[in-house]
Amino acid sequence: APPGTMRTTLSGEMIRHTPARLQSRGLGRVLSTLPGFSSEDNNLLHVRGVDDGFLYVEDGVPIYDRIDTSFGVAPDPASIETIQVLTGYIPAEFGLKSGAVIEVQTTMPKNSKWLANLDFGFGSDNLQSLRSTASGPLGKNLSLGVSVVTERSQRFLDPVHPKNFHNKGNVLSGNIKFSLPVLSNNLIRLNLNNGRLRYQVPHGQVQEASAQNQRQQLGQNSQSLSWQRSWSNSTVSQISVYRRNVGSTLLGSQQDIPVTVNSERSHNRAGIIANVTHQQGNHTFKVGFETARLAIFENFTFGITSLSDTSEIDISESAEQFTVASPFHFQDRNVNKHLSIYAQNTFRASNQLTLNFGVRFDRTNLLIPASQWSPRIGLSYRVHKTGTTFRASMNRLFQPPQSEHLLLSSSEEARALSPFATAENNREGQSASTNHEGGAQIKPESQTAWEFGFEQWLGDAVRLDGAYWRRNVKNYADPNVFLGTTIIFPNSVARGHASGFDFRLEVPHYRAFSSYISYTNATVTQFGPINGGLFLEDSMIEIGPGTQFTPDHDQRHVGSAGLIYTHNRTGFTTSLSARYESGTPLEVDFQKIDRLLTRTGIEHVDIDRGRIRPRMLFDVVIAKPIWNLQHVKTSARFSILNLTNMSYAFNFGNPFSGTHFGAPRTIIIELNMQLQ
Repeated sequence: APPGTMRTTLSGEMIRHTPARLQSRGLGRVLSTLPGFSSEDNNLLHVRGVDDGFLYVEDGVPIYDRIDTSFGVAPDPASIETIQVLTGYIPAEFGLKSGAVIEVQTTMPKNSKWLANLDFGFGSDNLQSLRSTASGPLGKNLSLGVSVVTERSQRFLDPVHPKNFHNKGNVLSGNIKFSLPVLSNNLIRLNLNNGRLRYQVPHGQVQEASAQNQRQQLGQNSQSLSWQRSWSNSTVSQISVYRRNVGSTLLGSQQDIPVTVNSERSHNRAGIIANVTHQQGNHTFKVGFETARLAIFENFTFGITSLSDTSEIDISESAEQFTVASPFHFQDRNVNKHLSIYAQNTFRASNQLTLNFGVRFDRTNLLIPASQWSPRIGLSYRVHKTGTTFRASMNRLFQPPQSEHLLLSSSEEARALSPFATAENNREGQSASTNHEGGAQIKPESQTAWEFGFEQWLGDAVRLDGAYWRRNVKNYADPNVFLGTTIIFPNSVARGHASGFDFRLEVPHYRAFSSYISYTNATVTQFGPINGGLFLEDSMIEIGPGTQFTPDHDQRHVGSAGLIYTHNRTGFTTSLSARYESGTPLEVDFQKIDRLLTRTGIEHVDIDRGRIRPRMLFDVVIAKPIWNLQHVKTSARFSILNLTNMSYAFNFGNPFSGTHFGAPRTIIIELNMQLQ
């Protein structure tokens, strides 16, 4: 059937070939090369004007938590079979996120023989990595797959100072998968995942001189059990139960300056998903539901340690009252639930025309009770003679606020510190939701997304995909970073819109070459006020009701390209990739910019444009088999990232996203061994 959405499918081998400073972040690195995507610090991605907002679906089970570097451990490339990314028409089965859908299919354990992989890596910034996978039969039908990954680096995160102070970290993750086919029409899968992050919180020169030693620890574990049954050649059902727990602790130190912070948070989500798919004639129907329970706990403290050392942080008067002797303290817990039901149909009206339509209902009380009916409509028309497909779609999307630090962000205590809250909505804890002023609790995001696109095949080797899109958003989700830490607080902007054009040219395989070119031109505009969050800086731009501004994730021009050559007889592979981003806005009050001009790294800012200077990065990879024996195959890979050693920043002094600098030239050497 003609594709009804802008869809990109990539193999696990392609993901593993794409270079990354830490391979555990390889999935995010690959996603950043796709049309509509832009990247920021610490593997944070934006798509089509949405800050984060991705729905990861791993083997049919959704992941609603953020899994960028500071928040969790993403699926490791070593265990990925394929990914499929949807950014246009979003079927009604996917919900509670408004950015894009990223379907991850992990490698199923083989039932024929045991296979194993070992990877060793080392490189710049004392990078060390080890990953191992193994899979094989445990009995007549039962199969087992196991993987373990560990990585460490002295440049674990994107630093807040060009000299990369205080930035050691490591990640350890593993998963166990069981696969049990029962007869020919039943499949039972059990997935167990565990991950752990331990890292130093990067800081600036003042903190380095003071010997500040903030550290963060994060742990996550998840379990899912799925049963898929084929009732006939036209009907399939699946039911899954899942649980996911995430806990994070930020530990301050006695030498913290000018602010000391301690944070402890956790959330536990458990749910059940069920659906039935039935094909009848030219119709493919699917109905299903999901229900889940989410328990949240937060404990947060901060205190000003020295007002005389705030050269890089312009502390507001309302925050200065909280000192080490009399700190700010917040602790709370909450339990809430959500329920979703949906129905959808794909109708192939002819060999040329396909219609997609569905409707979804979501209800949640995170933290404000809210619900929404979300219709989804899409159509595609293929002109077989020219190999052209035209498509159009409309999606209503619903996204509850992110759960990380949500209780504090929506609290009266945070409202008292918000530069966007009025005296009226602070009085006696009055909620600003009644008068549409700033500082109120965070409501779910509601969005209407349009796409008009085309796909063109040139022969069998070249695919051209393009789309114009627009998104109108109410209660725009846009979290802010807390000072110089790795903590992010959710907030929302009253309304906004984003629009742009996405383009991708692919040559999947032509002789010994494959290549791609992606480009996005986009603008994002938002209108105040701002609700939620935790803001302590005084240099914020003034954003009142109706104030128009450009948010921190607005990237006007983003482009990427790659060329891969593979010599089929010897297996020798080399690739060159490039990425361009035009720079994010400062979002700083220009009447108070003098303090910003004194900070280290200001040369990366174009003051006249009010944006970070553009960056153009090149990466090179060379891989070659070493020897090929009957039961053992070995290969080596040599990567150079940021080939030209360009110095650049992701953001600078931004009260929403902070300051972060990119890495210089990085060299990585990896050895791989396959055992069978």
